[in-house]
Amino acid sequence: MRVLILLLFTFHSLLSLATAHDSSLIQWRDTLHFDQQPHDPVTATKTWKLCALYPSLKDSYWLSINYGMQKAAKHYGIDLNVLEAGGYNQLATQQKQITQCQQWGADAILLGSSTTTFPNLSQLVENTPVIEVINATHDKTIKTRVGVPWFQMGYQPGRYLVQWSQGKPLKVLLMPGPLNAGGSHEMEQGFREAIAGSQVQIVDVAQGDNDLEVQRNLLHEMLERNPDVDVVVGTAIAAEAAMGEGRNLTNPLNIVSFYLSHQVYRGLKRGRIIMAASDQMVWQGELVIEQAIKVLQKQPVPNNISPPILVLTQQNADSEHLRNSLSPGGFRPVYQYTSAAKK
Repeated sequence: MRVLILLLFTFHSLLSLATAHDSSLIQWRDTLHFDQQPHDPVTATKTWKLCALYPSLKDSYWLSINYGMQKAAKHYGIDLNVLEAGGYNQLATQQKQITQCQQWGADAILLGSSTTTFPNLSQLVENTPVIEVINATHDKTIKTRVGVPWFQMGYQPGRYLVQWSQGKPLKVLLMPGPLNAGGSHEMEQGFREAIAGSQVQIVDVAQGDNDLEVQRNLLHEMLERNPDVDVVVGTAIAAEAAMGEGRNLTNPLNIVSFYLSHQVYRGLKRGRIIMAASDQMVWQGELVIEQAIKVLQKQPVPNNISPPILVLTQQNADSEHLRNSLSPGGFRPVYQYTSAAKK
């Protein structure tokens, strides 16, 4: 009972922070405890060279991170080089990309890991500082991390769904994304914790890469096995697949997304998705650049920081809430940005 009360307090505390009209950040002590952190300004003292590694840019989550990074790179006058691994569980590819970053002359590496651990990271980077982007590897080499605990990104949708169900039984198909990557396990843990003791029941779990075709095939297979599913809960890609599937069912699927994408936003506006969480990806991309600059300039750097998490529904999914979450329509990935001072 004490754990449940603590989780409920965390949920409502985060909601109050997310609705505050300021630029306060959250510093996470662990998956449940956090402190409010002021957003201190920074000025780059030179044209730093930052090299960013992403799992993939086929997911609009990372596209929005990319937009935030290039926006901050332009603002602070630094050079940015971006490399993507092509998917999750691509350790060998990202290890080679770290070598490419070193050859490019990176002052710091911004690591969005495609795996839950990153063996030999310290040997690969040598003395180059590493700032962790979103996905935690818990490696001692990391100087600081920007990102929410993925536990919370599963927990908050779970709490919302329990309240939304009003005590009625719900059968859930859970689609948390890739196995052992991208925070999938932590999101599933958070969701399970949130629905414990309620009438919300997980009837099956389907894991697979964050690729629309993969998620669509998983969804078809799971619905054949569990035709009485009430709600699909999962990644933004899973939610997109479910939106397409729901139109073909006599009783359309209810859908909840662990995080936001452009398609999920459209689903919210049209009432096709009942809820989505947003960890404000554009803002996080900007924060990563700021943290890297502070590390390189030997300034104080708080660890494990993030923007507040937003809980979005059809009623509050507006431009104000989306400003720091999604890249603009028509934005294409930026792989290389060179400071205007060098042009």
